Amino acid sequence: MAHDSADRHGGHHHKRRPFVDRHAATYGRFSGLALRWLYRLAAARVAAELPNGGQVLDVGTGPGRLLLELARRRPDAHVVGVDPSADMVRIANGHLQAAGITRQAEARSAGAEDLPFPDGAFDAVVSTLSAHHWADIAPAVAEQSRVLRPGGTLWVFDLRGRSPAQLTEVLRSSFAEGAVTHPRLGFPRDLFLVCHRALK
Repeated sequence: MAHDSADRHGGHHHKRRPFVDRHAATYGRFSGLALRWLYRLAAARVAAELPNGGQVLDVGTGPGRLLLELARRRPDAHVVGVDPSADMVRIANGHLQAAGITRQAEARSAGAEDLPFPDGAFDAVVSTLSAHHWADIAPAVAEQSRVLRPGGTLWVFDLRGRSPAQLTEVLRSSFAEGAVTHPRLGFPRDLFLVCHRALK
């Protein structure tokens, strides 16, 4: 994916174009097959810690596969996905409508750095393979922390080789001491995936 980059505040600031048109549709089909195991893994981790009637935000939801997995595991929860690509949001909402869960789940257009929700709106915020697309890591983490309730959890699943190098540092500076951990995902997943978990 083409992108422009420039230094900003001593780090790297990336502007990445969201998936559009046929690229969105292609990724939507690919993710449903090749990445189903990842969405199931992430959903299981998030659902296990979610309180009754919990609210979950999926940042960079893409075609909404994680929303579907979360809704299946926790029918008591309400799940919302955001993505900067309007085409991805359309595809995600189509999947939710086909699954008959539009009262429980929805997708909206928004970026990780500017979330259209009030403070403390969610019990969990999660992203899968999205962090390396965030335009600016610090504002993205600050926004996701802002919309978390006290006691809520931020989950970031990303490719080990592409996860932003400064993400751990930003998380540790944004959350209380000892609140950021890196749970193991099991062999061979730990070879190419990294999980960041931050408790607010």
